[in-house]
Parts: sequence; C-alpha cells; structure tokens
Amino acid sequence: MFACLVIDQKDARWRRPVPPALVRVNVPGGAPFFRIEAARRKGKGALKQGALPWAEIERAAGRLRTKMLFPEGVQPPALALPGEQRSAAQAQLEPGLRAFAPRRLPLLLCLRAAQEALRLSHLPARELRVTVVDQKGLLCRSLEPLVPLAGSLRVYTPDFGQYRAAAAQLLRRHGVTLILSDSPACFAQSHVVIADDLSLFTGRESGLVFTPDAVTARPGCRAVRMRGPILPGACESLCPPGIDPLLFACALYELCGVKEMERLRFGHYAFDGVSREFSMEELAASVGSRAVAAGGR
Repeated sequence: MFACLVIDQKDARWRRPVPPALVRVNVPGGAPFFRIEAARRKGKGALKQGALPWAEIERAAGRLRTKMLFPEGVQPPALALPGEQRSAAQAQLEPGLRAFAPRRLPLLLCLRAAQEALRLSHLPARELRVTVVDQKGLLCRSLEPLVPLAGSLRVYTPDFGQYRAAAAQLLRRHGVTLILSDSPACFAQSHVVIADDLSLFTGRESGLVFTPDAVTARPGCRAVRMRGPILPGACESLCPPGIDPLLFACALYELCGVKEMERLRFGHYAFDGVSREFSMEELAASVGSRAVAAGGR
C-alpha cells in the first residue's frame, strides 16, 4: 500500500483549516492505496501563507509516510544533507515523509518495449544481438520472451549467481545458451540493450538502449525514453491530479500487487538529445536498419 498527497486547490484565505484526511481507495486486482487530502493554510503560527501542514500530513500518513507520492512540483521538507544515505529500516524508524522510488517496473517496461521493437523489426532472430545490463538481478525471471527474438542473448551483471538459475532454465526449455559476462565489451556491438545503469557505456555503442528515465545517459548513447504512459481505464480514473501516471503505475505494481501494470503501454518514445518523438514502428525500423548496416556481425 501507499499514499498519494492530494492538495485542495480552493482559496484557503476564507476557509477554516481542516485537518488532512486519509481516504481509502480500492484498486481492482490489488491492495488499496490511500489519498491524503490536505489544504494550504492561511499562515498562522509557524506556517507561511499558503504552506502545507506537513506535520499533520505525516501524522495522517502513519506507516505509509515512507511510501508517498507527491504532486508534481511539491516536495516535503528535506530530512538530510545531500548525499546522505539511509537504509529502508532506518527510514521506517526516523520521522519525516519520503517519496516512493520504484525499483523493478521501470526496467521491466524497458524490456517489454525492447521486445516489441524486436518483434516489429521483422528481422530473422539469428541476425539480432540483445544484451541486458542488470546490476541487481531484477530481470532474471523475465528473459524468456526474448528467446525467439534474438540469435544472441547476453547479460551483463557483476553477480553471476543471480542469473545461473535463469541460464539453466533457458537451456533446459529452449536449448538456448544465455551468455553471462562482467565485461562492458559484451554490449558494445548489440543491436538492442536493456540497461539499468549507463555508467559503463562509452557513447560509442551501436545499438538502441532502452533505459528508465531516472538513468543518466552518456553523450552519444542512443538512450530510448518512454513517454505518455497509457493507464488501463480502471486505474486511469484512480490516479490523483498532479501525480505522475508512470510513478502511480509503479506504486500499484510494486506496493499493491497490480500485475496488470506489467503490460503498460506508452504513446510515444524519445531519444536523448532529439526533440521529436518516435512511434514504436519507427524504433523497430531503427533496430532493423542498424542490424542490416552491421551485416549481422
């Protein structure tokens, strides 16, 4: 479960302050989430004119205070100096509101998008090389859909142990050898890369790199970003105003168990440093042209 902050946009100057209210919202196919409805204050006491009553919001959130979604441009008071790290256990014990940070779904959606681009490229699988850069083993149980789409399937990871079971399963079920490597050279000539970390990239890689928005790309890297998430109808109506739809989808998936979010689709895609947007068909054409130019090497 998680909580979304919803701000009452009515003029607070002529209204009596109302304490933030916690409202349960039922979700089809998953656990509920909560809305915390709060109004800006007139400016009495320690509050500035138009400020949010953060202490009251924290009390209303209770145990969900470390799993919060905030409207765009709204941030709770800072709790620590920049760069200070806290474990999840420490966060639960210490006071203060914290924004939810998605872990698995963004990378999984990158894999789904890459899978669709490979499928629409209409190239023989034997001509396509695909690499997954996965430092934390988040996709070790999700690679099977790539098998019929790639002649070469590799994983870059510093910990082979988290992928050994997946490699054994792919070999047993499909006769496919999953190549594990801890060398950045393994993804330099791939046509498609799904990556959770671009720090090892040089910018001279030839393929398209599907990566979450939070990952910073190196200059020259063809980083594909997903834009315009299309929430299923039942969930779209539940997303509070001002909340990022993709972040909302991630919270539903990771904190409420709504598996339907794995099939989330996007309206368009963008490359870092390129102003115009692209369709999935254009991405697929780009994959195909790069594979043809490489001559299947």
